[in-house]
Amino acid sequence: MGKLLRIILILTLSSSSFAIAQQYTIRGQITDAKSKETLPFVTVMAGQNVYALADENGRYELKISATSARNITLTVRLVGKRTERIELTLNPSQNVITRDIILQDNDNYMSEVVVTAERDDENVSVSAFKLDKDVIDQSQANSLAELLQLIPGQEIRNPDLQSAQAINFRSANTGQSSLNNSFGISIVMNDNQLNNNSNMQGRNPIQTGGFNSLGGSNSFRSSSFEGGENPGGGFDLRQISVGNIEKVEVIQGVASAKYGDMSNGAIIIETSAGQAPLNFSLRQARADQNFQLSKGFQLSERHSIFANIDYLNSRPDLRDAVKSFNRVGGGLMWSAFIGSGKLIKNTLDLKYNTTLDDFRIDPDFATERRVLYERRGQTVSNRTYFNLETPIFDNFKTVFSYNGGYDYSFVEQFVNPGVLPVTGFLGEGVNEGTFHPSSYRTTRAIEGKPVNISARLDFSKALVYKNTDHNISYGFTYNFNGNYGEGRVFDPLRPLRTSGVVSQFGNERPLSYREINPFLEQFGFYIEDGIKGEFLNKGYNLNLGLRVDNQFNNWSFSPRINSRYNVNENLTLTGAFGISYKAPGLIHLFLGPQFQDIPLINFFNGREIESLYLVYTYQRPNDASQVRPMQAYQREIGAYFKKGLFNVSVTAFLNENKNGFSVNTNRVGLDVPQYELVEVRENQRPIYQPTGEVRIVPVTERQVVNGNYDRSYGFEVVAATKKIEAINTSFSLNLSYYDSYYFNDNLQYLERTNFQPGDPFWFGVYSGTQSQGGNANGLFTINHHISKLGLVMALRGQVFIYNYQRSFPSTDRAVGYLNGNMEFVEIPESERDSPFYDILSRTEQQGNYFRRPEFTYFNAHFNLSKNLGKGIRFSFFANNFLNIRPELLDPITGTFLSFLNQDPYFGLELRFTY
Repeated sequence: MGKLLRIILILTLSSSSFAIAQQYTIRGQITDAKSKETLPFVTVMAGQNVYALADENGRYELKISATSARNITLTVRLVGKRTERIELTLNPSQNVITRDIILQDNDNYMSEVVVTAERDDENVSVSAFKLDKDVIDQSQANSLAELLQLIPGQEIRNPDLQSAQAINFRSANTGQSSLNNSFGISIVMNDNQLNNNSNMQGRNPIQTGGFNSLGGSNSFRSSSFEGGENPGGGFDLRQISVGNIEKVEVIQGVASAKYGDMSNGAIIIETSAGQAPLNFSLRQARADQNFQLSKGFQLSERHSIFANIDYLNSRPDLRDAVKSFNRVGGGLMWSAFIGSGKLIKNTLDLKYNTTLDDFRIDPDFATERRVLYERRGQTVSNRTYFNLETPIFDNFKTVFSYNGGYDYSFVEQFVNPGVLPVTGFLGEGVNEGTFHPSSYRTTRAIEGKPVNISARLDFSKALVYKNTDHNISYGFTYNFNGNYGEGRVFDPLRPLRTSGVVSQFGNERPLSYREINPFLEQFGFYIEDGIKGEFLNKGYNLNLGLRVDNQFNNWSFSPRINSRYNVNENLTLTGAFGISYKAPGLIHLFLGPQFQDIPLINFFNGREIESLYLVYTYQRPNDASQVRPMQAYQREIGAYFKKGLFNVSVTAFLNENKNGFSVNTNRVGLDVPQYELVEVRENQRPIYQPTGEVRIVPVTERQVVNGNYDRSYGFEVVAATKKIEAINTSFSLNLSYYDSYYFNDNLQYLERTNFQPGDPFWFGVYSGTQSQGGNANGLFTINHHISKLGLVMALRGQVFIYNYQRSFPSTDRAVGYLNGNMEFVEIPESERDSPFYDILSRTEQQGNYFRRPEFTYFNAHFNLSKNLGKGIRFSFFANNFLNIRPELLDPITGTFLSFLNQDPYFGLELRFTY
């Protein structure tokens, strides 16, 4: 990488005379809207990668290549001020453009305050939404999970910080499809990709049949809380505080080709940097307290540091601290402009974050169970922008990121199942186990040390060819994921049992991650061309991109297209198509072996020394060689109408996810030797011997496979008005409808009851499962803003229009069977209705449709924000403030099942800015 950078710098410097000879110069002065004073050290960006820093007198100057596109966007940012985006037209006859800029304070005294997600028309994706700083500040969100409730398709809910919070896009599926959807969403913070690839904080999926956290579900005061690990799912959004976020872009459609290792969209986050006022906030909502502090220091004309700290403490109930969640984090961001012309900008980002999910032992709980999950993470990320031109690029960017962490999951419980047999044998074959005491205290732990390393090199070149603007970008990406923790640590002779006969952890064994050395490498290339031109005298934007990736030794090609066509000045038509791939995570690839213990002799006479537990241990090594990346196909069309105060957009989409991850269950026969007890001896182990006979025993074999397919279609409608000055009010409406189909092609096995040796059928084998569901929701927002008073009041009405589930008929006819030797025999389709196979019939399930609830219902939320003079702001929010809680009743019996809306929830925030 270092050698490559040296070559690039040589090319850059050698061609600098060519670049300087063909340039536009954009200059001006930046002032404050209120004081009219100049604003020093403001960052000005032209396009995507050309930066300039205003001097101490607020003057800035940018140099753009004369071969650049004819239109360019200036983005002007200063923390504490509203970001300004200015469209400029480059005139070939005018090489020097003067543009002065005025910045407003980012507070409630602005001329317009936005409180909802807006369409992001500057994004490559035609169906992207943005949440700017004013929306973020008004949201009063504790985490990114709560902030993202404002985008179409999501539901506003009370803060829930007691379980992992991932997000799904454009899907009504649940279960494994939902897990895959969230796993495939990419989160990029300051060009640093955050993911769950290295997360191995879960039980062995092929032992348990699914991706489960160590502690599982835990109940407290009639509520159930899952652990924070979320293995095999999406990144836990509780870890990301919103206090220092400047902008969030949410891409639910086809993303730019520069984003890889994703299948279901992306969340792009930009945080504060550079000079900034002191910002201090306190937030209280029921049993949640959040404290945030940040400040940006301008060290010199070229150097600045931004620092922030965050603390969050949350409990589900004010009356008790049995369950809690804590988050402590902070960061430093150093920005520097390098070189005589400040043509190089370097940003070093350092972050530390720790979270703790804790479920303490309480004497009132008979199980005396304690569960905790702790995560400590460190991030070192460096970005360097080179605003130096050559014939092959105008500028380029290098990014290097290191994300390291320490994950610790822990379960402690007192169990009293009685004396039961147990073994911890790590091989395969006959072995002597032992018996554990009737009661004991046991612990289980998983220690992970995840490491994510990434590097990228991005180039861009803008030019005009035959009256068409081209913005060409290309680059290279590399990602490494590993985990070097102690792994699954426990004593297999002291199992964590939930009953006298069933072990919650089955036949699991300890596993050292250091010994199996789990890691995954990916690299990819991309090229993209953003084209602007005219067709039939109408303007269009066409973005063509292609990614080529190598993921887990699988090559993939991902074409992506986003298009906009301006029918007239008010109406724009959009369309997009894209293919993307998401690599499996370490939890999918490095599971460890599967164990199954088959008792041969279980003799206990009350004395362990005179008792015998003889067991055959079956070990099946994990084989992930057939696991491939998930594949996603995205298609969408839309229309965007804008006239005067009003704008309306409609988007229809069809998404297909193929090769989704799942756990396949298979049944096979194992020849197990038989033994008999010969003699019981005093104070000694009994004597036993083989009988010479072999018994076929059915064992369960599981494997992570690409067995999931799901398809979702639907539409999203977004309508909004600008602020109507006569009534100081703006309106917005989001409507979404999602319909999702799921299919799993893994075969199902059903053992016959009362099977006797000699019977022709032992197991019936049936085809895979499928289901379908859909929902329609809406969010109507009234935003009343009186800028002179610094007052913002937002009323949000949420409507749940439609929610349904459909099950498909499951036939009673088997597609095959396992005979007495556990051999699979396929039944020809023409013979499956034969009476000969009636003995394999299971209960036939008729497909049915049900809507729950069978009516439309509403909810209402209220937000208030008031500036108490300059620099002080008070905010208040109330979810379900009207206490609308319709009851859900069983449609057959009429019995009460649950309330549909959550109970009223109130919170407040006090923010100081100096």
